[in-house]
Amino acid sequence: MAPSSAPDTPPAADQADPRQELREVLELAGQERTGAVLSLLRELLSMPAPEPAGPDLLTLDQVAKRCQVHPRTIRRAIETGDLEAVQLPIRGGLRVRASTLEDWIAKHTGAEPASPAHGGRRRPAAKRRSGRLELSDV
Repeated sequence: MAPSSAPDTPPAADQADPRQELREVLELAGQERTGAVLSLLRELLSMPAPEPAGPDLLTLDQVAKRCQVHPRTIRRAIETGDLEAVQLPIRGGLRVRASTLEDWIAKHTGAEPASPAHGGRRRPAAKRRSGRLELSDV
């Protein structure tokens, strides 16, 4: 293995050095099993991150930032029934499910909801004008 170009920084006192742990695992596995251990590590590193246990709930401020509007605008949409929200039992805070927000955005923009893999959508590039005066026969 080639040495990394990143500077070696000592781990925090409560955190073990992952490189040292890997060396210890490889020593315990022995020379004949090193390949199997490395392939197992590669497989584990390529696994996708687990999904969160509960629903992805967003605060009104998070929703407002996502939509680039004032939180009051989001609150009005909830009060009129245009956007569905969940009221928390403690202190009565409002939360919006991420999937509900994506559907609401799609409904109001006429676009498809963003796929979770991409994390968002891009706006199509604006049509550029030539910058020259164009005369037409009218």
